[in-house]
Amino acid sequence: MSSVEEKRRMSDVLASIEKEGIENIRFEFLDTNAVSRSRTNPVRHLEETCRSGVRFPLGMFARDPLGNSLIVESELVQRFLYADMTCFPDLSTYKVLPWAKKTCRIFVSRSPEEQDDPFLIDPRNIVKAQLKALGDMGLSLLSSFEHEIWLVDKISKELIGNNVFSTTRLSEYQEFFDRLAKNFTSVGIDVESTHFECFPGILEMTMKPSFGIQAADNAATFRTGMKEMALQNGFMASFMTMPFEGTHANTHFNHSLWSLDGTEPMLYKSSHPRSLSEIGEHWLAGILEHAPALTALQAPTINCREMFKPQYKIAPSYATWGFDNRTCALRVKPSGPSGLYLENRLGSGAGNPYIVMASTIAAGLDGIKRKLPLQPPMPTNVNEEQSTCGADAVPLPVDIECALDALKRDTVIAEAIGRDFIDALQSIRRFEMKGMVGDRFAWSRDVYFEFI
Repeated sequence: MSSVEEKRRMSDVLASIEKEGIENIRFEFLDTNAVSRSRTNPVRHLEETCRSGVRFPLGMFARDPLGNSLIVESELVQRFLYADMTCFPDLSTYKVLPWAKKTCRIFVSRSPEEQDDPFLIDPRNIVKAQLKALGDMGLSLLSSFEHEIWLVDKISKELIGNNVFSTTRLSEYQEFFDRLAKNFTSVGIDVESTHFECFPGILEMTMKPSFGIQAADNAATFRTGMKEMALQNGFMASFMTMPFEGTHANTHFNHSLWSLDGTEPMLYKSSHPRSLSEIGEHWLAGILEHAPALTALQAPTINCREMFKPQYKIAPSYATWGFDNRTCALRVKPSGPSGLYLENRLGSGAGNPYIVMASTIAAGLDGIKRKLPLQPPMPTNVNEEQSTCGADAVPLPVDIECALDALKRDTVIAEAIGRDFIDALQSIRRFEMKGMVGDRFAWSRDVYFEFI
């Protein structure tokens, strides 16, 4: 960004701060566990902070979701111990938060001048690198995250809502949902729909897609905003996968490829029997090729592994794809005159949206570069089982160690995400495994529910 553009953006931010009566600035990032971490400074320090940066301990990326335990086994901690990283505000992410009194939010990213490769730990920098690689191929990404959220009473912890798509059940909480939609719209998140899901306590909210990193920034804003507004209105919201046995909530990554200027869809080719372009077929094949490793990043907690078990028919158990097939890892969906888009069903709400986006791009680009062939689709409405997937179908890891091993062996994905982030993630999960006692669902609720 040129100095002229930086000055113009700062001038716009300062004008908004004065107009809105802002007193506090929250400098924020998502950690390894997709938990929001931040410092809040008085607004008078903004310009100074933009020049000198804001400092956080590097070890924040090697803490468990509760924030209590610094994982000393992590190579990151062993190298840097309690050293700080300098993060700089990205003024393009400035938002006035209507649910936080007289407060605005700016995302920060680690300084590129610091030791080692700056892309190895900061999720926003990691995805920026992958978006640049995508742009170098003449492509851009249009995407959004489709969130399923657990909603419980803040005091009793009773599940809120049941009966899938029920109008009367939704109307019971209409005032809260209206407040969510209004506040999210004011920060640039265009809520598309809201409904209750199949299992009690699960709310689904979808949003309109955006190009580039904006979609991941929107997801990060949505996650934290949802949790804050739920608490303010007598609820608690969680993005964990399966707090109770037999029920699970996911977050799907919907995306499509476009020309660099965003005018031409690149996945779609109407003359092809599958309506997929060559680029589209290679992109799908790349994601399926790397699917076992992707699950370690996109469904990263111990609890997330539950959803890949074969008894849960609407979550994938194998690296497969199909047209409008919810049992597949990749679901191809029609999208009017722009052709189609892909629903990546490998992920959970516990996945960091920047890492979900970055790893999906890395896998898809590898498929394009290597011109990987696409396997036949799963027939629509056929449950995904070994007998219907075929003998060569690759199963997805159902335990965290297998998922982490798959990630470590996958050099393409490991290099794209960086050894520091992967080491931190692996160290956190292994630390948690050592401490797991008693009922695994009760343990998972204690560790994940409040902050993820």
